[in-house]
Amino acid sequence: MMSNKGQKAVTFLIACWPLFAFSEASVVDTPPESTKHEKPETPWWLDSHESLSKTIGDWSKSIDSFLSGKKSQSEQRSDSYLKIRFGSVLSEEESKRSGFFEFQAKLKLPNTQDRLRLIIESERDSLAPESLKGESAQQNSVVNSALKSNVSAAVRYIKEDIGLDVDTGIRVDFPLDPFIRLRLKQGQVQDRFEWWQRQEAFAYYSKGIGARYGVGLGYVISPKLNFSSDFGVTWLDKEGMFYARENFAFQHQVNDKNRLGYQLSFLQSGEHSFEPDSFLYNVQYERLLYKDWLVGQVKPQFTHEADNDYDGTFSLTLSLAILLGPQYLH
Repeated sequence: MMSNKGQKAVTFLIACWPLFAFSEASVVDTPPESTKHEKPETPWWLDSHESLSKTIGDWSKSIDSFLSGKKSQSEQRSDSYLKIRFGSVLSEEESKRSGFFEFQAKLKLPNTQDRLRLIIESERDSLAPESLKGESAQQNSVVNSALKSNVSAAVRYIKEDIGLDVDTGIRVDFPLDPFIRLRLKQGQVQDRFEWWQRQEAFAYYSKGIGARYGVGLGYVISPKLNFSSDFGVTWLDKEGMFYARENFAFQHQVNDKNRLGYQLSFLQSGEHSFEPDSFLYNVQYERLLYKDWLVGQVKPQFTHEADNDYDGTFSLTLSLAILLGPQYLH
């Protein structure tokens, strides 16, 4: 048994313990005068962006050094980047929202005479972008879209003086699908006008061969308002089909953080002659949410399909774009 004096001593220590603890914390945790005005901790999402952007730059320099046999200069900034875009699509035809996920990575290799790129990107299910009416790879959710996305990895050779680039790589699917793509581009800018044309031929092991041609015209109405119009047609040998599309668009730079785009498109397809498939029009609003690498996008759209007697179907796309790379470190 503990004596009365012992019990009183224990009671006194227990009662005084918060005071001792507070005094100790005051001595240990009180920052010195020199650290009282330190900057607050960086949020985790900014730390993650910085870490991933630096990693992309390091990978680019390492691959460049390996392929060229030259050591990359530490002070040389890499222009390599990774773009991730994901969001939801709300539609009248769907009882629940659908999601999409897409990405594109370009690793620039300056020591290879500035002609090679390593391209890694999500692939659309269709080889004819002229046939796409909405966002690519729509699934039940963003997660399912990301898991089911087709991915391709290619090395791109560029010869700018003649407007040539050649991609050769593999589409990651089951089984693996090697491919080669050859593109030629010509164009000219004169005063406020710009024109361009592109020719492309491609061959996939499983999806067959095809060709694409496009021509376009742009006009600068004012420093913050541009107009463009383009026409593109794709032929797919395996399907025996032609796909064509005409786009008319205005780009309006409202201010440094806000931009509006207005687009009207007509889609056609057929085996020997073009038949109208659909037409659509939309407005896309973009806002820089943080610096120049976090972008929010809202796009309401009406789509009129021939199979539906051209009755309009409304959809709303809400998306977020994230840009990663050394050039986005400030």
